[in-house]
Amino acid sequence: MKHWEVMVGNKAVAYAAKLARVQFISAFPITPQTTIVQYLADMIAKGELDAEYVTVEGELTAQTAALTAAAAGVRAFTATSGPGLLYMHHPMHATSGARLPVVMAVVHRSVKGMQPDHSDMMAQRDTSWLMLECENSQELLDTGIMAFKIAEDSRVRLPTIFAGDGYILSYTAEPVEVPGQEEVDAFLPPYKTTFPLLPEQAEESRRWLMEQWGVGQDPQLRWKRQQEAMEAAKSVIKEVNEEFGRWFGRSYGNGLVEEYRCEDAEAVIVGMGTIASTARTAIDNLQKQGKRVGLVKLKSFKPFPAEEFQRIGEKVRAIGVIDRNISCGSGGIVFGEIRNSLYDLDERPKTLEFYAGLCGKEVRVEDIERMAEKTLKVARGARVASLVEWV
Repeated sequence: MKHWEVMVGNKAVAYAAKLARVQFISAFPITPQTTIVQYLADMIAKGELDAEYVTVEGELTAQTAALTAAAAGVRAFTATSGPGLLYMHHPMHATSGARLPVVMAVVHRSVKGMQPDHSDMMAQRDTSWLMLECENSQELLDTGIMAFKIAEDSRVRLPTIFAGDGYILSYTAEPVEVPGQEEVDAFLPPYKTTFPLLPEQAEESRRWLMEQWGVGQDPQLRWKRQQEAMEAAKSVIKEVNEEFGRWFGRSYGNGLVEEYRCEDAEAVIVGMGTIASTARTAIDNLQKQGKRVGLVKLKSFKPFPAEEFQRIGEKVRAIGVIDRNISCGSGGIVFGEIRNSLYDLDERPKTLEFYAGLCGKEVRVEDIERMAEKTLKVARGARVASLVEWV
């Protein structure tokens, strides 16, 4: 039976794994993720969750153990933060290369400090993992459940990250509706591996893997298959988000982006994670003043919803992107993806770049109001000293 509970974000993540009936958990502590695996250990000890819980000596082994468990045919989960995610880099490629639907929670921690930004996940953007970003604890719980269904879909079969900002979300308590186990069981069927390791099915599994990996064929085939699966994931994410809404009464935009008060906007700002919560208040304040600026929350970073930004770009005259990351020597990563998406439009909106919230720097309502107002001025034809700004 569903119930309400006040919980921190990390507990919401643990509940998602529990409700998804994960069968294998590889656990290693790292701030600010540690309490996720502690909550899960407690659930197992109390008999609330039937899962194999394996403590390992580091994050590289945590990822290797999870991918091995998934290959053996069980639903596998792990969690990490910041430098721990970087330590997983090599086996993350192996997990996606083998098309194993491991689900991992990432609690954002900067790679240049203890406080949050999105540099940890962005450093793994080319590992062929799906990457879904969450704004609040309810979204963490819901997205965690959806992540398993998306990852395990036969059209996808790729590992998936669902992420939230460290400290701001991981250790902040707020009311969360916890679905009933029976409802989740009906929504999320048991995991079935594509290549079972039982002796009588070994030859079938070998053929599937050889075909996926392109053995004896074009050596690029493995990459081609992953790219096709990543593109297919866009439709799957939309479908699962819509289905989740029917079952549980909550959905998140169309699963790829969530638009807030964009109906008649001249300009929009784009945010990801907890910054979107702050941005909602800023947008409300500005619209009360008659300023036509909206918010686009980026929910799916990978696959990147280029088509959604093309659609939005055809309606507005300027887009301001708030990046909680930077690729030094290039620029904001979300900003670059959005500008790339807009390139083929006949009439492209102006794009503005705002770096904000790196290494945990506070981003206030008034900061976002100022960014939004600058974007709106550019939409109306004003010239500004620079289209790039550190906030």
